[in-house]
Amino acid sequence: MKNMTVSSKLLSLLVAALFLFPLVYDDAYLMSVLVLACIYTVYVAAWDLLSGFTGQENFGFALFIGTGAYLVGFITKFGGGIAPLWGILLGGLAAASIGLALGIPCLRLKGPYLALATLAAAAIADRLAIIFSKYTGGEDGIYGVEFLTGDPLTDYYAALVFMVVSVSILYMIGRSHIGLLLKAIREDEAAAEAGGVNTTLYKVAAFVVSAWFGGMAGAFNAHYLGYVGPDAVLASHISLNIIIMAVVGGAGSIINAALGAFVLAVAADYLKHFGEYHLLIYTSLLILVLLFMPKGIFSTLGARLTTGSAVKGGGVHEHLGG
Repeated sequence: MKNMTVSSKLLSLLVAALFLFPLVYDDAYLMSVLVLACIYTVYVAAWDLLSGFTGQENFGFALFIGTGAYLVGFITKFGGGIAPLWGILLGGLAAASIGLALGIPCLRLKGPYLALATLAAAAIADRLAIIFSKYTGGEDGIYGVEFLTGDPLTDYYAALVFMVVSVSILYMIGRSHIGLLLKAIREDEAAAEAGGVNTTLYKVAAFVVSAWFGGMAGAFNAHYLGYVGPDAVLASHISLNIIIMAVVGGAGSIINAALGAFVLAVAADYLKHFGEYHLLIYTSLLILVLLFMPKGIFSTLGARLTTGSAVKGGGVHEHLGG
């Protein structure tokens, strides 16, 4: 718990700095980078509630993001548009419905089979978006989605508030009795069942809540960009980046995973200045982190600050509940 306290303080300092940032540095491009970092932070925190806490590997989280985003796109194309607030809420509801429909059968699978099933579901959705181009716009996507606010500074603060509220709710769930039960399922599902825990109910609930926040963040992204397309919300690299960010930050801890997401999202944009070498540098840094801080940067940092000793053990598979 002390580890979480340190991480919470780090996140609080980050949020305070982000609220003050526009007052001391007026850079529209950097604010747009920070907005996308806030959105990715919600993606990762939502993913972590399911995969980090219960150990149910979701390799197709982009499906939920895309569901929320495309709902907004469809309403725009066939219904004349929707206000951003309602679009975000309905996007979350649509993704939660998909999460329930997918979670009930998929959570009967274990380990790599669940990972492959979720990956396949996202890949199918991505392909359907191309095949049914008459409705989805195909690779071009759907333009004309109502912008979030129309003002870069207001968009920035809206994204920051959205991130703070979403991560706070997910964090409180993780710290609650429900979060403890989810971790118990991850550690030993059979023992949890023997103790009277309805493991199926809790896993499906985690799937639905995770999908809800993923869908809201996807719809938020659609309104921010004014556009919905497979490359922005359904591509397989989105799911992969979410997993990498969570593991590097510290999966199984909402705050640590969120910090990892924000830092990596900003770092990835900065590394673009290195041109064709940016991917090599990014990958090398990830490998170094996984080798020397396998529990994640912020999990390790928090442990060292509170105990004065390094955290040992676990690899990527451990973080994903293996």
